[in-house]
Amino acid sequence: MMIRLPKLLMVFACCFWVVSAQSQSYISRLWNTKKYEAITEYSAKGATLSGQDNAFVGRAFMALDPPQPMRALSHYDLAIAKRWQREDLYFFRSEANYAIKKYDAALADLEVCLQMRPNYQKYLLSKAGIAYEKGDKELAYKTYYILSELYDKQTPYFMLVVINIERERYIKAQEQIEDNLLRFERGKEFWTFTSEQEVDLEWRIFKDYPKALEAQEALLSFKPDHAPYLINRLLLLRVTQNDTLSAIAEADFQTRYNTNEIPLEYYKKGSFKVNERFSTNGLIEDFRYFRPRLFDNKKYSRFYVSDNGRVVGEHWASVQTSPVDSTQKLWQFYDGVATRYTQASDTSYVGFSNLFELPDSAFTLRPSGEIRMGMDTLEQQLLNDSLPQVQLPKDTVPAGGETPLVPARQDSSGVREVL
Repeated sequence: MMIRLPKLLMVFACCFWVVSAQSQSYISRLWNTKKYEAITEYSAKGATLSGQDNAFVGRAFMALDPPQPMRALSHYDLAIAKRWQREDLYFFRSEANYAIKKYDAALADLEVCLQMRPNYQKYLLSKAGIAYEKGDKELAYKTYYILSELYDKQTPYFMLVVINIERERYIKAQEQIEDNLLRFERGKEFWTFTSEQEVDLEWRIFKDYPKALEAQEALLSFKPDHAPYLINRLLLLRVTQNDTLSAIAEADFQTRYNTNEIPLEYYKKGSFKVNERFSTNGLIEDFRYFRPRLFDNKKYSRFYVSDNGRVVGEHWASVQTSPVDSTQKLWQFYDGVATRYTQASDTSYVGFSNLFELPDSAFTLRPSGEIRMGMDTLEQQLLNDSLPQVQLPKDTVPAGGETPLVPARQDSSGVREVL
């Protein structure tokens, strides 16, 4: 389960020193006028500069585009060695250490800051964010919890849920989500993040599909044209077996494609997911093609995906017109072994799904003017003589390590990418 995080986990606020007119150095005046490159020219003289000026040189290196944290650290160290030991200096050094992924050093500097100013919000947010990125979720959770107790800020409440989900504490996460949905303003960023958490948790973990669908509809009420939300609604309608509404949702997404109202990525993929479910050996995904003519006239494909993400089989179906009766539609169905034909009284996704339940006698080897609900003796013999007797089970995936009955079709068309 994939969960989306806020864009800013780290909050490094920019602090400025207040320096009296009498004590301002030339470097500090350059800093006040944002002449960062000019300040860095004094780097070679770091040993002779004061602690304060070394701190300014370090900050100037961090203000460049791109920042130069290694150069900045050398001057922060000099500033501290010259007894310029201010809490904001340790914070700046923590920022530079974080930039080069020295998380332990960054956390150590933040502890110094917190000793000087206990429970200061900015330092706690930075500590929690670095701990989370380091992978120390216990420390991150404790710090976010302290923040949630001391300050009425949204990030800590949201991150507590993220960490509980990642640690598989789903009941606690569910309780926190319900609280956060009341805490955050509807339609705003953190309410949106939290509603997405609810959809994923109720859908993937608790299998409460109606509740997940309700949460998805709430999201769509604020972003009615957001393609991932529309796909989620379609999949949830399928899993709740609401054929009528799922057909409407599927047709709506096809219409949006036809009128250029969906993101470019879907045009590149050429298809969209219309159903998914898990079987004993992996994932089964059904896709609909926007323009069948570009994909050998396929309308739907069913992909069998192993636990390691490899496509191990495919069934597909196209809709054709009878060669002798233009009013009659046929399913051309590839069942993993052979391509066969049957009458297409229903050319929707339901009709495609029903193909997997039909007996062999419902198919013929070739499209004839009159589709018989059965095969004559010669056709049956031809089928038996020409095809292997082993067939891919309709609802399972070959066990790991077995040779697929169909060559693994990797995403040359992009139709299997997760939307």
